[in-house]
Amino acid sequence: MSDRDGGLPLEQFVQALTSQLDRVQNTMALKARAGLPLTFAVKDLTLDLRTHVEMIDSVVRIRPAAPGEMDASTLHLSLTTITRPMIEENTMALSAKPDEPSVKEVLGTDMTDAEQRRLEWAGIHTISQFRAMQKSGGEAAIGRAADIPVNRLRSALARASQPLISHVETEALAEDLGANGTTLLRIHGQNLVQDDAPRVRIGNEQVPLLRANHRELLVAALPHQRGGIVTVEASPGVFAEKEFQLDAPAGAKPPAAAKPPASAKPPASAMPAQNGGPGETE
Repeated sequence: MSDRDGGLPLEQFVQALTSQLDRVQNTMALKARAGLPLTFAVKDLTLDLRTHVEMIDSVVRIRPAAPGEMDASTLHLSLTTITRPMIEENTMALSAKPDEPSVKEVLGTDMTDAEQRRLEWAGIHTISQFRAMQKSGGEAAIGRAADIPVNRLRSALARASQPLISHVETEALAEDLGANGTTLLRIHGQNLVQDDAPRVRIGNEQVPLLRANHRELLVAALPHQRGGIVTVEASPGVFAEKEFQLDAPAGAKPPAAAKPPASAKPPASAMPAQNGGPGETE
């Protein structure tokens, strides 16, 4: 373990240790499948580490003690087995919706890494958890739990409420939709519906809105609207924009190069000289 950067984050040490234990378990599974009548499994593992424990930027770091150092701490680690249902039930990231962005993805530079880590300590990993905590306890409670000034939290929550377009894709045609040569587009994002039904434009043209919820919109675009800038007005004066470009429809051919009319003649300078014509000397 190198201490060039002040030690190793404790979470990285635990992840590396459990990853190696996973490999041991995979090897034992191969032995069992090979027909061995008896093999072994690791149920509990206890380690005592003599280390220096430090706190740097809200990260717990450990640095191994050198031989003879008397002021080092003893870190007791006890690992046991856990089943898949227990992992899924107790892991916040797995309980979130698949396309729900994290706090960091939405807030970006509005939150430092240390502030984001303190929010995670308070159980806030996604924007929906952020809003749920706000409704139940308010910004002041979150600020006390995460040690973040209330005005910064309010600014972050205001940004988290802004509409956001993540991507645009085509939708498979349904029997009652996509008529008259229109292309169904599904617009994915966050906060796309607020007080009233949103208005959607591609370029400067408004497109019909077929279905809507706060995470996605379904619109009917004309054939020439397969690219450009899509604008969603979630509420009066509140916009989100995204540039997109869809692939050409299957079987579509690029427009043929224009051909000159059949009656067109080449310029005189390009015509071959005829006997007795201009430019011929006797």
